[in-house]
Amino acid sequence: MSNETTAKPLDHTLALSLLESFNRPGALISWNARLTGMTLGACEITLPMSQMVNQQHGYFHGGVIGTMADAAGGYAANTLLMPVSECLTAEYKINFVAPAIGDTLIARGKVLKAGKTLVVSSADVFVVNQGIEKLCAIMQQTLFVIPKGSPKVSD
Repeated sequence: MSNETTAKPLDHTLALSLLESFNRPGALISWNARLTGMTLGACEITLPMSQMVNQQHGYFHGGVIGTMADAAGGYAANTLLMPVSECLTAEYKINFVAPAIGDTLIARGKVLKAGKTLVVSSADVFVVNQGIEKLCAIMQQTLFVIPKGSPKVSD
């Protein structure tokens, strides 16, 4: 994760809660993604290339890149919201700026504005090829703030 001078470490209990949330079974875990960095208002997620996340040309799939960006922005928000609240994505916009060909994908999310009911965050997604990071996507999202442990909505 990039070392910003304003980055504040997380409380140990909060960090464990975020890791527990991230490590629940789901797409990211099945793809072998890892939460590799967390500070207040920021998050980094790393994903190795595999046949589960590529597309027909051998690049990381655009849907996978979107998922990684969405999760990085969401977990960046959760560093400020948990343990009382969590978030759900309301919308996001992603721009793919280069083909994602390489061996690792890194999504770095950060909170731009945190409010009581909405959070706006962004994520830069990089592909690592032969040890060199290259920006491949830029995402901005809006997230709903919800109480932690909210029941699953059926409609």
